[in-house]
Amino acid sequence: MKKLLSPLVGDAPVVTAIGLCKNAGKTTALRRLMAELENECLGLSSVGRDGEATDLVTGTEKPDLYIKRGDLFATARGMMSLCDATLEAAALTGVMTPLGEVAVFRALSDGYIQLAGPSAAGQLKPLCDQFFALGADRVLIDGAAGRKSLAGAGVEGTALLCTGASLDRDMAAVVAETAHVCRLFAAKRPGNAALCAALDGCQDRFALFGPDGEPWDLPVDEGGAPRWNKLPRERCVLWVAGGVTDPLLKTLARRGAPITLAAADATHVLAGRGVLDLFTRAGGQLTVRRELSIAAVGANPWSAYGWHFLPDAFSDALRQALSLPVVNVNDEEE
Repeated sequence: MKKLLSPLVGDAPVVTAIGLCKNAGKTTALRRLMAELENECLGLSSVGRDGEATDLVTGTEKPDLYIKRGDLFATARGMMSLCDATLEAAALTGVMTPLGEVAVFRALSDGYIQLAGPSAAGQLKPLCDQFFALGADRVLIDGAAGRKSLAGAGVEGTALLCTGASLDRDMAAVVAETAHVCRLFAAKRPGNAALCAALDGCQDRFALFGPDGEPWDLPVDEGGAPRWNKLPRERCVLWVAGGVTDPLLKTLARRGAPITLAAADATHVLAGRGVLDLFTRAGGQLTVRRELSIAAVGANPWSAYGWHFLPDAFSDALRQALSLPVVNVNDEEE
């Protein structure tokens, strides 16, 4: 098999597949990567349910999951009867789900499995630590549709961003939304070391800094809420600990003065591409406390809902819009 994804993820210890929608090709991309990493001991988990023949929500067909002897995977104990590999219980996680506690199993034979792992982003780092303690060379996480937050879950690694025709019938709209997410993930830490230190140490929900990291007074009302229309007119840096939403960016854009908005990482920027464009046209800039990376974009031209794009045209359009590698993981000849 030609190696498409393994050279792109390099030696990243954790690889998370993120889908812009359901049926974007996350599991297909991970199956390809698993085959390319056949000489490694892998640890697998999912924040949803994967490996079943039919999606329980949409009723559409899903790819199965086949692992080799020695691999590790995390799933709810209620899923054990649906796995045909011979299993050894390796560890308990303490994470409870409607299907029972999530446990880590070691495959004693090749076989099919079904995954139903932890659903909260904060539960992934302890699970990854367990995988590595049990001998995994690398951890692969099958993320849920639209859950960009998984890439910011505190684990060191990279992401595969999967996009496809299931997102929208309009190929141009799919390309534009994919480019928007890639643009967010390209956000960098400030170049000023003092400002980086100030942001790293900030514990407030909102805080204001000068361009060189010096703390400035944030104007607030009597109830302690920020008064965005009273921000200083000169360039400043606004730290936002939570989600960066459309209304906040619109308010800052209408302010009519340049501002740098600092978020924890790209997954905290929840604003749409139109509002982000408005913010940047008004002189706004985006920076982050923690940088994230996308190793490649997986392109799935086939929709589970009955339409598709021309594969080459879709891949070419993505490559023209993005600076990242684009891979059609469904194409056996690539």
